[in-house]
Amino acid sequence: MHDNKVLIAGAGIVGGILGKILKQNKVPFQIIEKEKGYRANPNRTVALTKESIVFLNSLDEKMDLNEWSTPIKQMRLYKDDTLNLELSSDDYEKLSSVCSLDELHKKVFDGIEEHICYGENIEKIQSLKSKVLVQTDKQKHEGGFLFGADGINSKVRSLLNFKQEEWFYGQKAYVSKVEAKHKNIAHQYFTKSGTIALLPYDKGKEYFSIIFCTNTTLDPTEQFQDYVKELNININLTTLDNFEGGFDLKHQRVSKMNYEKILLCGDAANTFHPMAGQSLNLGIGDTMNIKENLFDILMSKNESHHQYNKKRSNKNIQMTWIIQSLHGAFSNPSFIQDLIIGNGMKLLNQHPKIKEKIIDYANRN
Repeated sequence: MHDNKVLIAGAGIVGGILGKILKQNKVPFQIIEKEKGYRANPNRTVALTKESIVFLNSLDEKMDLNEWSTPIKQMRLYKDDTLNLELSSDDYEKLSSVCSLDELHKKVFDGIEEHICYGENIEKIQSLKSKVLVQTDKQKHEGGFLFGADGINSKVRSLLNFKQEEWFYGQKAYVSKVEAKHKNIAHQYFTKSGTIALLPYDKGKEYFSIIFCTNTTLDPTEQFQDYVKELNININLTTLDNFEGGFDLKHQRVSKMNYEKILLCGDAANTFHPMAGQSLNLGIGDTMNIKENLFDILMSKNESHHQYNKKRSNKNIQMTWIIQSLHGAFSNPSFIQDLIIGNGMKLLNQHPKIKEKIIDYANRN
């Protein structure tokens, strides 16, 4: 039993999962959130790996993700309008599952809402010998430990001067949805201006959840409509929702995820291009490691912080390398690169054992 209150910065999915873990282990906690409440976005979806789903279901039997998420049975990758690679499971298991971010957030925070202090902006953090003091614009919070899960613009990270690498992709990301008979097949297009991901999603009707990343300043709706025609994508544009988002894509990675009685997790520690679809799953992977070593981490025992940093950093470095390689290969490639990429994916398509390894790796957090 850990009697000291644990503080969590950020009431996003990762912060909520940490709250669930602490409640499950009877550890008192408080979540500090700068927003005045949850900002819903009905078009935001996330693709969860099998590891993420099993883990989330284990935290709360009412989560029941397999009942309300939409399984992806196949992923098709295209260079422009040419299908180069198909990933699927021979035993027809899902590659991953797509769910509403709003619905996931609601279920993660079910039962821990009373622990959230909304509308408090963190202004100062002090890490003392036996406690952590967090001063917000409204009050002071005292705890025995602090988890920084406050996202891409983390105040915990900036106030404590965590060293980090950062680079921009010169792109913005937009989200929308459109009605479509998806057959549980996801599609990813690599175009000259960025990537288009179409994820199968059921909510009353069948939809494609759209993640559109582009390096141009054109109207995203018009540009997407042009691509639908150019790439012969079979969807009904009359049902297309307005695109939302428009946030700059950048990658950040801290060199060390721990500082005294403070641990960073999720996007506060590492953020990724949505092309890989792994950012939230890696954040969930952080919480899985924390749950496995919870009391050692809270009591700073047995080099637990060092082990957490080593294991999660290695995983994030691997994902960084994959994303940078994909981005470098597909962003405005030359004719020779086009030829290599297209033929490389087609060759890969002929080797099921290698594809199984890719699927297995993608489903590990």
